[in-house]
Amino acid sequence: MIWQFFIDFFIPNQKNDYRAKMLQPPFLIGLFFLFFLTKSSLSLFALNQPAVLGYSSQITPEQIIELTNQERQENNLSLLSINSLLSEAARQKAADMFAFNYWAHTSPSGRDPWAFFKIVDYDYVYAGENLARDFSSSEAVVTAWMDSPSHEKNILDENYQEIGVAVVNGTLEGMKTTLVVQLFGSPAQGIAGTKNANIQEITSTAESVGVSGKEIASLPINPGQIIRYLGIFILGILLGGLIVDKLIIEKKRIARLRSDNTAQIGFLAVILLIVLLFKSGAIL
Repeated sequence: MIWQFFIDFFIPNQKNDYRAKMLQPPFLIGLFFLFFLTKSSLSLFALNQPAVLGYSSQITPEQIIELTNQERQENNLSLLSINSLLSEAARQKAADMFAFNYWAHTSPSGRDPWAFFKIVDYDYVYAGENLARDFSSSEAVVTAWMDSPSHEKNILDENYQEIGVAVVNGTLEGMKTTLVVQLFGSPAQGIAGTKNANIQEITSTAESVGVSGKEIASLPINPGQIIRYLGIFILGILLGGLIVDKLIIEKKRIARLRSDNTAQIGFLAVILLIVLLFKSGAIL
């Protein structure tokens, strides 16, 4: 009985009118209802239990700096030294974005990145800023920056001598996230300061991480990943069912309306490929 149920569910045969039950409307409706119910439940749970549900991240300022210096070393550039003033300026920039709810180099009130250099009394000849949000690892952050010519230019700028990084957890635009602020500078030595106009911003995935190396509580559950994996599972089941259906119908030469699933298979295959290849993070 159970065996016959699985046969009827997955394989087209005479008992199910040569259409697997998994490809029939009742199951498809239930499948998509499950997806949206899970998504809504996770969102609701995150609002009511913020201390339980969150993103897990392994990003630290030290790793960001180390990886940045690795990129410079591979390009025969001098290594950047850590400057505590730049780290404090980066921390204050991240705090400002959370406090005033913006994701940009310049705040809604017009405060630019250089204002934070002034707050900590860092007098510079050259200065630059890279931003990132929502990454899950330090490697992903630096890789994304290096994949962007303008961000890469900041990382590999031979004029820079010092670096400061802050990784700060908070709520931005209604969503819990982690901001990574990377500041570059060369201290002034009696020379009028100039600004590096090539500052950029970038998005990616992380949460519950350290601030200037001091870790905040790390949470193991990532609702975004759960939704992504559930979507992959649903697409995989549907794609597999359509392929099996097509092979059996063609082998048995069964005539039926809309017997060719080639278009549907191609469409689902493309969607599944996009989901699998999609990486969190977008260049701004």
